[in-house]
Amino acid sequence: MRLRTAVLALALVAGACGTDNNTTGATGARQDCAPGSIAGAGSTFVQNIVQQWIKDYAAGCPGATVNYQGVGSGAGIQQFLAGTVDFGATDAVMKADEQSAAVAKGGPVLHIPWSAGGIAVEYNLDGVDLRLSPATLAGIFQGTITRWDDAALKADNPGASLPAIGIQVVHRSDGSGTTDAFTSYLKAAAPEVWKAGSGKDIPWPTGQGAKGSDGVTGAVKQAKGAIGYAEVSFAEGSGLGIAKIKNAAGNFVAPTEETVSEALDGASTPDDLKIKVDFTTTAPNAYPISTPTWVIVFQKQANAAKGELIKSFLRYALDDGQETAGRLFYAPLPDSLARKARAAAESITT
Repeated sequence: MRLRTAVLALALVAGACGTDNNTTGATGARQDCAPGSIAGAGSTFVQNIVQQWIKDYAAGCPGATVNYQGVGSGAGIQQFLAGTVDFGATDAVMKADEQSAAVAKGGPVLHIPWSAGGIAVEYNLDGVDLRLSPATLAGIFQGTITRWDDAALKADNPGASLPAIGIQVVHRSDGSGTTDAFTSYLKAAAPEVWKAGSGKDIPWPTGQGAKGSDGVTGAVKQAKGAIGYAEVSFAEGSGLGIAKIKNAAGNFVAPTEETVSEALDGASTPDDLKIKVDFTTTAPNAYPISTPTWVIVFQKQANAAKGELIKSFLRYALDDGQETAGRLFYAPLPDSLARKARAAAESITT
């Protein structure tokens, strides 16, 4: 039974319990709604699908307003800690000191996976269907491979017409969960080459910084021979090339809904839902630079009305909202993970 149907059935039996469950959506379907206004901030990775969820949720719930700003995972966590937003969004779980600060401020904090996607390696070259092994990709961002006609690139791309020009690396300049996942992948898949560590903000050995996934994509688009990384929806809409990445099974794989889901199927999911992705999974069609992304909320909401709206919006995002994923180049959560995420959302109290 889909969640919205289950919610409707419960609403008919038990009543609204503080929410406006009698609202009729734009499609004619009854939708669980709560009135009021909430705001969130954080990941640019998830920005495109969250904005679509907000639009679709509002169509069925005109009495509700949800605002979201893609400011980067690091800034989103800081705004959540400062209490200037009602929820944060991040592609990297909170550090221990961040989690402790949040708990001291408002009690237990939930990390709820709500979407997933691939991190695309986007590049600005004409007529090249680029393939990259982990060592070559790490060498480019480490700064040891500086030209497109390097022997390592020729080995990954036999027969390709690689230009004799320099490589311009573009990375994020702001604290970014996308950076955390990308550098964690390099650290796991090419430890003999990648020496710069991992995290939301690292000392990059080469390249230029740009703010947000849109900023990186824009910088790559402006410079012939540039290469960067961003969530697939940004890369797909840019007209840039997207590299196929060699996975641990030895296959060059593009980031798609199916290959991201295959990568996440092998992820470890602890009780706190802070999923640990295996970047070296040997699943044959897995796209290795795949990551879930989380919404972070206080389990005990100080404001009852906002708490009801947060739960209502998350119910939508984790159920019908998952059907939006493929259209926007994200991957829906695997069923087992989606069930755990819904249970976590329902554990929010007011």
